[in-house]
Amino acid sequence: MVATEKSDRTRLMRHSGIVSIPRVEIGPYKVRFVSGGRFRLDGGAMFGVVPKVLWNRVAPADDRNRIRLAMNCMLIEGNGQRVLVDAGVGTKDDPKFRDIFAVEHPEALLEDLAALGVAPKDITTVAYTHLHFDHCGGGTTRGEDGVVRPTFPGAHYLVRRTEWEDATHANERTRASYLSGNIASLEESGQLVLHDDDIEILPGVTMRSLPGHTRGHQGVFFDLPESRALYCADLLPTVGHLPLPFVMGFDIFPLTTLETKRSIFRDAIRQNWLLLLEHDPDHLAIRVSGAADKVHFEKVA
Repeated sequence: MVATEKSDRTRLMRHSGIVSIPRVEIGPYKVRFVSGGRFRLDGGAMFGVVPKVLWNRVAPADDRNRIRLAMNCMLIEGNGQRVLVDAGVGTKDDPKFRDIFAVEHPEALLEDLAALGVAPKDITTVAYTHLHFDHCGGGTTRGEDGVVRPTFPGAHYLVRRTEWEDATHANERTRASYLSGNIASLEESGQLVLHDDDIEILPGVTMRSLPGHTRGHQGVFFDLPESRALYCADLLPTVGHLPLPFVMGFDIFPLTTLETKRSIFRDAIRQNWLLLLEHDPDHLAIRVSGAADKVHFEKVA
């Protein structure tokens, strides 16, 4: 297994027409990290009950108490398929939204795919870990006629049924994270595929439940000979969330997240998993060691 990463400096090189896409090879699959852009969220919300004096050491806040975050989407190529896992924030939102969340370069998703020679029509499956706006916004696009349509016209969009139910029946606690404009056109287009249980999206690659952040939150497990990896989504958004108590305030079931993390860490340490991080601006892939209650990490590069 070989991994390469790109820095902020390399990301900025896209403006000069040079784009370097980081990748890992997991078994027979080429896995590319395509950017959905960058944004910022309130640091207190990102670390829940953990005091700022502790989390600010690993994720320094700006003058609006927001921390830097990436949207590292994943393109899996193999077995004649191109599967996109999550789609960033997208380009549909207004200037006020972009200012609140300091959204930077959301159009990077399609730019990175184009740099790989992949057009929107070439994506066969879009697999959503969950439906918060920073994970699914780029899956739909507003056309010049003002109509919102799926960005990837030939793809099936996979969503866990419990997640779809919660996103389409949001309450006062969840409404700010679930934006109806990101998902309504999926059902209308006939491209939405709801699944009740864990689902294999490629041979040896499975979307599996990682409960806690939401009811229907899931990650992508690679269970291949001599190659085990997990795309953690919001179970482990950054390396700053490795300590077990460092659980997001956004999580609907924080104690469930705590136990899910504990279980995942035990297996990842014992079986030497590669952990792929969706929101860390500086780390895409790590390996962990130690014990579940005191995890150490090594950056894979």
